[in-house]
Amino acid sequence: MLSLRILMYSHDDSGLGHTLRTLTIATHIAEKLENCSILLLTDLSIIGRFKFPQNVDYVHLPGLAHKAGFRYFSGGLNLELENTLKIRRKIAQSAAKTFQPNLMIIGHDLIGLQGEMQRILSFVREELPETKIIWGVPDVLGEPATVIRDWQRERVYQIQHRFLDEIWVYGDKEVFDQAHEYRIPAPIAGKIFYTGYLRSPQVSSGRIAKEIIPKGAKPPVVLITAGSGAEGFSLIDNYLHFLERHGEPASFQSLIVTGPMMRSREKRLLMERAQRLPNVIFHRFSKHMLQYVKHADLIVCTGGYNTLCEVMTYGKKAICVPMLAPPNDHLLRSQIFQKLGAVKMLHPKELTADNLGKLINDAVDDRAELALRGFQNRIPLEGLDKIVERIKLLSGLTEFRSQQANM
Repeated sequence: MLSLRILMYSHDDSGLGHTLRTLTIATHIAEKLENCSILLLTDLSIIGRFKFPQNVDYVHLPGLAHKAGFRYFSGGLNLELENTLKIRRKIAQSAAKTFQPNLMIIGHDLIGLQGEMQRILSFVREELPETKIIWGVPDVLGEPATVIRDWQRERVYQIQHRFLDEIWVYGDKEVFDQAHEYRIPAPIAGKIFYTGYLRSPQVSSGRIAKEIIPKGAKPPVVLITAGSGAEGFSLIDNYLHFLERHGEPASFQSLIVTGPMMRSREKRLLMERAQRLPNVIFHRFSKHMLQYVKHADLIVCTGGYNTLCEVMTYGKKAICVPMLAPPNDHLLRSQIFQKLGAVKMLHPKELTADNLGKLINDAVDDRAELALRGFQNRIPLEGLDKIVERIKLLSGLTEFRSQQANM
């Protein structure tokens, strides 16, 4: 049987969404395709905390961090930025040349990092001309005016035309048409393949229910998740203010997960306040987020792609409170999902303890399930399966197996 090798590349400077999405895709591919080897290149600092399935492994790149204004600097290494970037490129190029992938799937912006991605793609094109290069992106990348401006300035359209065989959008054209909204020229737009949204894995109940649901009557469970936590302080701060002003214990159980990237000082301040409140469970990081989502009655989040896929998968009520952080992809996604009737949104300029509390109380008091059925019927969560079928087509596995069946 043909051996299929897939190289996946992901960069997360202040979050973990890109790498977690990449790992979800890799896990599904490995489960569905026999004799498939997947190598993930990532700089996520906590990558070792996650479980990797059989036939999937990773190479950890030196980390980077950025300050306001998108100025990058070396993360863990005490080196000049250029030296750190050079090490990253050498590792990536060596891994690609040795691994000899049939497909390379990039879960990373094409610009920034002093041209890191362009240099790696140029290397792959020259040294591995048979390798098909795919850029995998979430449903929205940011507000169109900002994305178009950045792409024109950084010559992204030319990069897409020169290096990419396909662009996979993990979304639906009817929800957000990237080719139209981002003014993608026709020759490049022809490379776009909409996979649909990515269904989250199903999880069992297990001991998690005992942790968040006390004995006796089951109170509603409100899950507050700030994604990576890098920009989540304001959301959780206002949520705690709402609880502190309540005057008496809330009628619901609060489960707060700050995210591992929240600054230690901010996390400590929030944790100290949370510990003084009844019916509040506080975590910085948890491997059991899907179990929490499954058992929650309401999800309060920042509008990240992965979290909203979990909301759709489990049919949960959700309130999105995105932060203002250019290119404002969380804000745009939240606005789109609110128009579709899938979530309620609180604009970041209107974020106060009172406004947030009113939305939460209204959602908790309304025990009716969120009417997501029509939304899901229009946007089936078939992205992972469609990715597998696309890989079979691009790698020749479909043709190969068809020939085997006819022998």
